[in-house]
Amino acid sequence: MIFPRGQAVHKNLSTAYTDIPALLDTLKLEGFSGTIEIDYPEMKGFFFVDSGEVVNGEIRKDGNSERVIGQEAIRTLRSFSKQKDGILSIYRLAPEQVAIIASNLHHEVLFKGLSTHFVHLDRFLLKLKEENLTGFIEVMDKEDVPMGVVFIEGGEPMEMFMTPKTGPSTFGRISIPIFVERATRQGAFFNVYGKKGELFDVKESLKEDDILPDREEGGSAAREEGFKEILVLLQEFLSSAERLVDTLFSGGTFRKAFKKALMEKAEEFGFLDPFAGEFEYMNGMIRFTGEARKGDFARGIVECFRTALSHFEAEFPREKMASLKLKAGIESFIEKHEEKLKRLGAKEIFLSLLK
Repeated sequence: MIFPRGQAVHKNLSTAYTDIPALLDTLKLEGFSGTIEIDYPEMKGFFFVDSGEVVNGEIRKDGNSERVIGQEAIRTLRSFSKQKDGILSIYRLAPEQVAIIASNLHHEVLFKGLSTHFVHLDRFLLKLKEENLTGFIEVMDKEDVPMGVVFIEGGEPMEMFMTPKTGPSTFGRISIPIFVERATRQGAFFNVYGKKGELFDVKESLKEDDILPDREEGGSAAREEGFKEILVLLQEFLSSAERLVDTLFSGGTFRKAFKKALMEKAEEFGFLDPFAGEFEYMNGMIRFTGEARKGDFARGIVECFRTALSHFEAEFPREKMASLKLKAGIESFIEKHEEKLKRLGAKEIFLSLLK
């Protein structure tokens, strides 16, 4: 989760000179509410304090891809209290704000890297209401700078905070429509968190007019009919494979192998050359500003995926389960979208991965 910046009480204190258990005791006596952020070389941790009581904790490891929350996180952070190589900061928040944040930490990512270039954020919020989702949406701008978080309970937006470049975060439910309009106007990416059991297919759940047409940085792009459909399918295909691979190994494993494959196939599929700046795959989304026929584009992505798969097999020769699960995922994807793939002339391209 993107955390709000409260009012800074202390910043960049060295843990070499800070007795963390004594600090927590002092904050308890003061009835303090807010967050304590501690940066260690091997991890980043947070205490969430409500009226003097530590009500939750979180630890992030390995580039934020691995999270530990709850009592385990609190115990681990306390056990690190004698480490002298950390930096500690304290931020004040209202008790009710801490309570909202602490109660949402357990939610897992349902959708990652959705783009306002493709999905109407306001209509997506209406869809979450229909789904009765409880969780939150975190929003980043096109440079991946945090913009804010909208908390949702039973499908209803209940609170939000915005993260300015300087100063404390601003809270307020009344700001939600303004925030959504600004994020849509500027262009943004957003991640949706909730319970895994509440997962639904965003592309199938939204109506056709909820999905925006392809757009480039400079405006709309005139492209071959069906190009947008094949691009959306390829995004789903890659993001599903990425989730599987990164779950089996570690965060970033898929993207690293896929980028290597893009470079190796750059001569054959020049429009996918990562150094040309026309194609990028990040946060489950494809950004493509170049020119290509939809069949060539699909074939290029699939061939790069095949090459990336060979890298997984070479790097993890004993991990047979990854290949089997990926193959099962490919079969499921083809079965799910068979009619659409036939219509777009792409079914055989995906079937080639099973040969």
